[in-house]
Amino acid sequence: MRAAQSLAVHSGIDGVAVLAPAKSNHFPTTDTVEGWDLVMGSERAVGAGRKHGVPVAVTGAVDAHAGVSLGSPVGLALALAVGVEGIETLAVAVPGEPGGDLPVVFPSPIDSRASVAERFDGHEVRVARGDGPLAAVMVLGAERHRVVLDDHSFLAGIALAAAAVVALEVEPATATPAWSHSEVYLRAAVEMGLVIGERTPS
Repeated sequence: MRAAQSLAVHSGIDGVAVLAPAKSNHFPTTDTVEGWDLVMGSERAVGAGRKHGVPVAVTGAVDAHAGVSLGSPVGLALALAVGVEGIETLAVAVPGEPGGDLPVVFPSPIDSRASVAERFDGHEVRVARGDGPLAAVMVLGAERHRVVLDDHSFLAGIALAAAAVVALEVEPATATPAWSHSEVYLRAAVEMGLVIGERTPS
């Protein structure tokens, strides 16, 4: 629902509805995606979009359907990594069951957390799960560091909503990861309120 809220207030968006049986106090409910320009969400969105030929923006994979994939903290990390030379750490911290044996030090108050190396679209990202509502996205390059630290629901909602903007503006004919249009993706995320910290390491 956070993604719908972020998308609804973005410029150029005429309307947002929730696909039944989901309900919302803020948005109308629709029984079909027919007649809509885009369906946004997770696996169910892919199925609904494929059935009715509507492009999608989703948190996971799109397969062969037209739309934008990885509208998530991982996709955001990959977008932030575009143009960063000599990447030493590409990592995300999200709520979940802790695990892994690769320590990653995030900004406080997340601090050090064990991570597992996972591959997305051929890129390795360290995913660190743990307790608490915060999330972080971190790209550490040789001459450039880029970091986002925020409430997980807020960060993840914007990551998905910004992917929807990519789908609407770029209109991909096939499955396209959000980070492949990093300029459009990050611009939309910042316009929705995401704060990206950037510095040059000393």
